[in-house]
Amino acid sequence: MFIILHNPMTKNKKARRRLKRVVNYFKRRNIRFRLKSLLKIDDLEAFIKRIPSDSKLVLLGGDGTINAFINRTYNLHVAQSIYLMGVGSGNDFLRSLKRQNTGHQFIRRMKYGRKSRFFINGSGLGMDGQIAHRVNQSPRTNRFNYFLSAIKTFATFRPKYMEVEIDGKLHTFKKGYLLNVNSGEYIGGGMRLTPDANLDDDQLEVLVVHRISRPFLFLIFLSVYFGFHTRFKRYIFRSKGHHVKATMFSSQIAQCDGETFRKVRDFEAWSTDKRVTFLPFDLDKHTK
Repeated sequence: MFIILHNPMTKNKKARRRLKRVVNYFKRRNIRFRLKSLLKIDDLEAFIKRIPSDSKLVLLGGDGTINAFINRTYNLHVAQSIYLMGVGSGNDFLRSLKRQNTGHQFIRRMKYGRKSRFFINGSGLGMDGQIAHRVNQSPRTNRFNYFLSAIKTFATFRPKYMEVEIDGKLHTFKKGYLLNVNSGEYIGGGMRLTPDANLDDDQLEVLVVHRISRPFLFLIFLSVYFGFHTRFKRYIFRSKGHHVKATMFSSQIAQCDGETFRKVRDFEAWSTDKRVTFLPFDLDKHTK
């Protein structure tokens, strides 16, 4: 029995077409399944407890769908196997998962002000959050829209003084553009921003872009798709750590797996003790 959980609010038309194809695939082969919207499950814990342990949970969606699931099930032991089928605009976590083929993945936690949120792929502050905010405000979500949103943000964002503390060691940046604290390698639908990030490592990959001119920022941005930006060490600060604190002394937008939060100055991220096991889902392989 397959339990397919999906997010009907996606703005990506490709995702809706993919969902229809998946449903038709199961119907044509007379495979038992149940399709359920995550938004219509008031008590996810009770819902999962009613499902037989030998059933397979399939999350049909992108990074936002995965993020919603881990935040609603963090305190719950899920006995069923959990599979991911990417139909979102980015699918960056799944992209890293397929590349690394890890047995388990750490759930991370981000704190912004007095609130907190769990994440599994990445979080950020500054220009990174502003780009994500533009993408979320757009009527469509796709890779080109992320690229266009980034270009618009480059033209308007003003670098700010930033303090970043990694495992107790303070780093200061007079002109900080963005901070990324990632578990996965990819953001923005395939940009390999943190190529050394590891999903099953209890440390986080930290990246700061700083002191760079606007024209050169655009050139480095293009190189991110290939992971070449790490060569520009004068402008790209990289480190790893278990606990990261950051402050930008003006109101910023923070993001967590693409979900954005406004009016943030203080940011904190760390790895929790909770591990999950997400597996890539292949229709032909797992429905035989």
